[in-house]
Amino acid sequence: MKKIMVAALAAAFLTPIAMADVTIYGSIRADVEYDSFGDLNGKSPAVSSQTRIVDSSSRIGFKGTDKWDNGWTGIWQLESGIGAAAASADSNGTKPKGFGGGAWGGRNSFIGFVAPDFGTFRAGNFDSTYKNVLTSSKLSPLFDDFLDSTDYKGKNATFSQLATRLNDNLAYESATWGGFQIRANVGLDGSPQASGSAPIYNIAALYNIGGFNASLAYQYAKDRNFAQVSGISVADTTGTTNATTGATTYNIADGAKVEGYQLAAGYTFDFGLGLGAGWEHISNEEASSYVATAATHAKSTSWNNYVVTGNYWFNPKFELQGLYSRSNKVYGVDDLTGQQYSLSGVYYLSKQTRWYTSAVGLKNDGKTTGQQFSFQNNSVSLVAKNGQTSYTVLTGLRSDF
Repeated sequence: MKKIMVAALAAAFLTPIAMADVTIYGSIRADVEYDSFGDLNGKSPAVSSQTRIVDSSSRIGFKGTDKWDNGWTGIWQLESGIGAAAASADSNGTKPKGFGGGAWGGRNSFIGFVAPDFGTFRAGNFDSTYKNVLTSSKLSPLFDDFLDSTDYKGKNATFSQLATRLNDNLAYESATWGGFQIRANVGLDGSPQASGSAPIYNIAALYNIGGFNASLAYQYAKDRNFAQVSGISVADTTGTTNATTGATTYNIADGAKVEGYQLAAGYTFDFGLGLGAGWEHISNEEASSYVATAATHAKSTSWNNYVVTGNYWFNPKFELQGLYSRSNKVYGVDDLTGQQYSLSGVYYLSKQTRWYTSAVGLKNDGKTTGQQFSFQNNSVSLVAKNGQTSYTVLTGLRSDF
């Protein structure tokens, strides 16, 4: 009798799991790197070099589908980072992620549906269109197949500086018609101020024919300057109140606006060579009350960013990757230019596991006086302040499941 009851209980718990179409997936990515930080203002930094383990956005996720009666399919995903950013930056300004856990659902997490004739709709915490045309498309093998310490995109990076993930995101991806696809999203402002709401809009077009892929993306942010949009994760204007002074700071600037255009294209040849290039134009309008000083930039500024990237497959297991990216005259300041360059060898140990070995350089040509801007790689293990050049050599593993 006891055995029958145990079997019945087991069946009661196991049946819902068996009926649900749920997939568990993830990726463990980390490298051991030696970072060397160049002189700053003619003086050696307090710590000139470090050897450390850096997480490269390791994650675990759960995703599922549900076939609806009308032929559409419900979709959902819950993805969490395994690595977490350090509590504070070190003396060089670096703040790399290490193993130790991230926010539950802090990565791409959403609910939505797929309508075969119309496309895919998502709502939740999701990469902006400006970001995912490079990170989740046929362009990704050329523009995104890196460990974070080699990656050149995102906040304070040298390219795709407006790429981000928004946790109040409504996103759409069309079906693909004759090689064309449209993507769009809006980051909702759930707590507008008296001056109105400040949403963030993105739209992009992608095209594929044979080995050729291209995308053109546009972003517009109302009542926000570049510093407020770059790296933003919440598209609302909820204020942060200083416990000591009582002053509240809102992530908006009345009268400001930021626009970004990003064009990327690549071609993969049958003999294993892939070549890509990208251009980004950012225009920044500061708040109506903004007054430029000798230490800051003009009220209206614009600048261009560039990247060239390539890979070559010597055989199905070994790939060579190289890239050069340049952020040219940030805030319109002549000398405030950043450059990142890298060369990597990638060896596939199995279908799931690959081994990276890379050398990376990051340079900031900015002057020691005037507008300050710190360029960084995606893992934030390298930061180059005005007039500084930093390097890293690394070896790391990525294993997907």
